[in-house]
Amino acid sequence: MDEQQKNPVDVERTYEQAAELMQPAKERTGQTFAPAGEGTRISSQEVSDIVDKALDSEAPEAARSEVVQQTVEQFKTLDVDSKLAVLYYLYEAMGESVTPAAPGAADIELTNAFFSEFNALPQGEAQLEAMRSLVRCDDNALGREYGKLSENNKLLIWYLLAERMGKDVIAMPEDYQLNDIGQQNLVHVKELDFEQQITFLRDVVEPMGRNPIQRAV
Repeated sequence: MDEQQKNPVDVERTYEQAAELMQPAKERTGQTFAPAGEGTRISSQEVSDIVDKALDSEAPEAARSEVVQQTVEQFKTLDVDSKLAVLYYLYEAMGESVTPAAPGAADIELTNAFFSEFNALPQGEAQLEAMRSLVRCDDNALGREYGKLSENNKLLIWYLLAERMGKDVIAMPEDYQLNDIGQQNLVHVKELDFEQQITFLRDVVEPMGRNPIQRAV
């Protein structure tokens, strides 16, 4: 890995450029979710160390412990809307702490292609159905654009979608109640350390969408 990749300032700049390009101009407010509490905060040096590990490998095996695998398997049992809710709550709680693992390997052109498809949707139910289709791995244009992306880009996609919810993307209903197993899954993820949480997110968002190669099978 060269020094440019390992520089946290360069990583942050790459994320800012990606986020600026991917969001509609009227929504470029610079607002992001803040961590839910002091327990979710980590130092800049810890973030830098995790960035190095995240960019060095697709998913560090040391972080893919048995408890992470069990938490991923539990996530897979959730219904589509519960999966969306867990992702939303996690990204809201973790805030920008999630993003350092994503932009270092960003492919702006491919990610823009995804958002070109998504941003063309009318705000509301069409957006919700599009996100559901990603979780279901439906074979459609949006899913295929998502399927082309690297794990890092997929992490960034879901961060940006969560960040835009309630702005130009349909928000979670205020009265939405996550079911018991979804709440259990959320608790289990929050009990993981930060690097394990990133590994969990990698493992659950990577298979979503539709890999174009699968169409020929």
